[in-house]
Amino acid sequence: MSKRSKFVLVAILSGVLLWLTELASIDYRLGLVLAVCGAVYALVVWVLFDDLKGIEWLTLMILPVTYTFGSGLFASFLPAAVPSMFGRTFSLETSMFLSSLLRGVYYILYMIGMYGILLVENIFSVASIRTIQLFRAARSANFVFTLITLLFFFTIFLSLKLPFFVVMIVSFVISCTLAYVNYWSVDLKNPDYKQISRFTLATAWLTALIAGALCFWPIKPFIGGLLTTSGIYAMMGVLEQRLSNRIYLEGLMEYLISFVIIFLVAFFTTSWTG
Repeated sequence: MSKRSKFVLVAILSGVLLWLTELASIDYRLGLVLAVCGAVYALVVWVLFDDLKGIEWLTLMILPVTYTFGSGLFASFLPAAVPSMFGRTFSLETSMFLSSLLRGVYYILYMIGMYGILLVENIFSVASIRTIQLFRAARSANFVFTLITLLFFFTIFLSLKLPFFVVMIVSFVISCTLAYVNYWSVDLKNPDYKQISRFTLATAWLTALIAGALCFWPIKPFIGGLLTTSGIYAMMGVLEQRLSNRIYLEGLMEYLISFVIIFLVAFFTTSWTG
């Protein structure tokens, strides 16, 4: 079996396993999603086993596992029924069908995303040995998948109405984990682990502060998650340029403007009167 065929197989198996968790009681959902994450780790190791070495046993596994974990938890927030759409009210049967259709599309998108992540991790495993033309494209894709995963987690954290210090702790942990992999991928052949660690801790700490502050803001969870994600997007973008010693004013302005736009959207779409 070719490696690409294995990627497709792993993506489909992961999606099916994640979908099966919905058939269980909500009390067991978290444990089952964690079990699926363990299965995903084993499947990714199976696919990339020949190219794994050293720290890659950890770094190349983080995004597939966290993407699966975030997707599995976020699926619990998908509507059980879609009673209306575009001003039209549907019958119970139609609303349930639309909900099932929405969930089906969600898991299909998850499988496509997992396939893309596997391609990225494969390129990273090869790029650490020799120069490969697709490396820059893989880094861009890795950045996008990282942001999507973070959006899932931040939205979940804010939706659960947890105490602000708990939100800060879990935001710090997940940001630290994913930011480290992102900075590590800047230069796979000669990574500066000391600089990477400093940038990772700074990014995670500032992200935790943003997430904690949003606990006191009457903001919708998804908008809050989007705002937090835009903050870490700007930080990682700037610090990645610093790591690669290629700082461009246009890039810095792009990150700053993106964050300001999302902040203004979040501010003006928040109901301050209750």
